[in-house]
Amino acid sequence: MQKHFVFFGPKDSKGRPAPTDAQKRARIDRNNPDAPFSRFIGNDRAVKKLQVAAFKALGHPYHMMRDLSFAIYGPASAGKTTLARLYAETVQLPFLEVSPKSLRNVDDLFDQISTTLRDAGIPLVEGNNGQYKLPPMVVFIDEVHALVDSVVQGLLKATEFNDAMLVTETGRILDCFAATWMIATTDEGKLFDAFRTRFSPVQLQYLTRVELSKIVRIANPDLSPAVCDLVSHYNARVPRKALEFARYMKLVREMDEGLSWEQVARQVAEDEGIDQYGMANVHYKVLRSLATGPVAQRRMPTITGRKMEEVDRFIMPWLMTETDDQPALVGVGPRGYILTDAGVAELSKRGIEAALAA
Repeated sequence: MQKHFVFFGPKDSKGRPAPTDAQKRARIDRNNPDAPFSRFIGNDRAVKKLQVAAFKALGHPYHMMRDLSFAIYGPASAGKTTLARLYAETVQLPFLEVSPKSLRNVDDLFDQISTTLRDAGIPLVEGNNGQYKLPPMVVFIDEVHALVDSVVQGLLKATEFNDAMLVTETGRILDCFAATWMIATTDEGKLFDAFRTRFSPVQLQYLTRVELSKIVRIANPDLSPAVCDLVSHYNARVPRKALEFARYMKLVREMDEGLSWEQVARQVAEDEGIDQYGMANVHYKVLRSLATGPVAQRRMPTITGRKMEEVDRFIMPWLMTETDDQPALVGVGPRGYILTDAGVAELSKRGIEAALAA
């Protein structure tokens, strides 16, 4: 059968002892700079749930986590995949990211798993009974709501606590008892009901500007805290965008050292279509369209010049999400999207009068 890496215990050829509780706590401690979770800023409640799971897993000889599987919810670019990877790094297990768009059937999923493990040097081995056994690993499926029905049905058995068998259309059987399953979606409302009962929710939110500044600082230790604050001013909520902005700033400064960091930030913001208050042109277009009253969802692609998928996944969540330091700018009323008080205030900054929808 498939060989499992043993971290400690009677089957460990190296005779390593089980870690103490203090050692496990140090491994999951976000204040420990050597701990993987220390690199994830914000979303304390979400991280706490995976810290608890990792603590349990680290106490098992194979670092398995059988008690819970996890469904990570949150807007695009909130860090869902990053958090799942950090969990796998914490418990030192292989990490497999599955893309639903590449899966036509359960056999495709089996092949993805097999290829990933083979590339990692731990290929699947067929047992005497014709079954394959999955080694302890983390299997992560992003945008899980996009899976085709045939794959969903196969996963229901594989992720069932008392079953854990993945059966493909060609009759191959994969024992998934040792797997830790993680799924993610930007739209919790589209999640299959059967998955809701099998996966423990992990909710991610967009970050505050202070948290974004910390992320920029971690990725760019050569930048001062003040410069990192400039980055977060022009890029609220989304870490990926802030990190891209910081990289571009450094390139501009390298080309023209005579510019101050404030001048560099403003120049880069202009290049990126971001105004002095830190709002992208596409978000401003939405607010302007709502200044005279509600707008139906179907009209937003025309207003923004973007596809509906991009509007739903990236544009509107930025405007409709509230963080500790930034209120939501847009809400939903009976006739469509509407401005909130904060949205009216944002337009007022730019000299545009708007009223709340009745």
